[in-house]
Amino acid sequence: MKLTALSVDGFKNLKGVSLIPDPSYNLILGENAQGKTNLLEAIWTLTGCRSFRGTRERDYLPFSGGNLQIEAKFQDARREQSVRLCMVSGTVPEKKIWCNDVPQKSSALFSVFHCVTFTPEDLSLVEGGPERRRTFLDLCSAQLHAPMLGLVRRYQLALQQRNAVLKQRLPEAQAAGLLEIWDRQLEQLGTEIAVQRGIYVRRLAEVCVPLYAQIARGRETVSLHYQSSVFGKDAQDTLPETRTPELVQQYGEKMRQSRSSDLLLGHTASGAHRDDLLLAIDGKPAKEFGSQGQKKSLALALKLAQAEIYSKRRKESPVVLLDDVMGELDEARQAVVSTIVQEMQVFVTTCHPESLLSPKNGKRFLLKDGMLTGDVENRPETA
Repeated sequence: MKLTALSVDGFKNLKGVSLIPDPSYNLILGENAQGKTNLLEAIWTLTGCRSFRGTRERDYLPFSGGNLQIEAKFQDARREQSVRLCMVSGTVPEKKIWCNDVPQKSSALFSVFHCVTFTPEDLSLVEGGPERRRTFLDLCSAQLHAPMLGLVRRYQLALQQRNAVLKQRLPEAQAAGLLEIWDRQLEQLGTEIAVQRGIYVRRLAEVCVPLYAQIARGRETVSLHYQSSVFGKDAQDTLPETRTPELVQQYGEKMRQSRSSDLLLGHTASGAHRDDLLLAIDGKPAKEFGSQGQKKSLALALKLAQAEIYSKRRKESPVVLLDDVMGELDEARQAVVSTIVQEMQVFVTTCHPESLLSPKNGKRFLLKDGMLTGDVENRPETA
């Protein structure tokens, strides 16, 4: 998958940005606060997912007021497609999306255009709470198994309804009938989500473990464990490839066993929303015992593994967005990254191009005050 044309106007500080990307390497240059990350964020919005920076959609609109429009063409494994996103300012901003000139919902874009990002904030994959890692697993899984996003949304809605009943503090006998309705939904959805997470963690471990060893030059080893609040630690080793009635029954039993304590707590204490991806370096929890360098290397390995798994399973590569991270890596780590993404289209932002181990070919784009300045600089091939 490769972007073949991109036009952005009115996304935050970006004004009239239009470019033809290189099919392999694209370097976005500029000082701080000139719009480099905004450009990557604009590309990311074409996936239909929430901003990787946590930006609210209303804040996509230009700082100076007005409307925004993003247009792109991209080549996937079958054909060239087009995407157009417009947002009109107002009390409630109105967003419209077209894919190949057909109106679509944002969710439809997820199965059409795929990216993998790596930003400094991705260190939270290691340092952050379980929710960050669950979201990572679910997004990665959904890139290979499209129904996953719908499963997670339906699970969250059913969970909200169950928690609403728990918060009423009804006597258990009175609440049982109401809770049973939502328990039946959660046991089906939660089991399927756990199975899909288990599948992805198995794939992730196969790629991430040797990749981390390469990045760390063999000095330490990493291990990944899918901890399910229903199916236990290392659930990736025990869960099958498909949901079974026995697993659903086990999930349901867990829900019913915790019903009394849930009524006291006022929320659901067990289920897929309590799962975690445990990360360990040399057998010790990376979050508590890893150095900053180790955590950064592990976060990088997880993201590169995501890109590699996608490429192998979908038989096409995602677009890779690297936001201000390459310059922080030494040459050896940069070389590992370059090897993994060499067949992919990559967009890299930096203030300091001299710190990068860049490929021979590609394009450079200079951003200043949200606009491209001067001509695109082609990197000539050297002998």
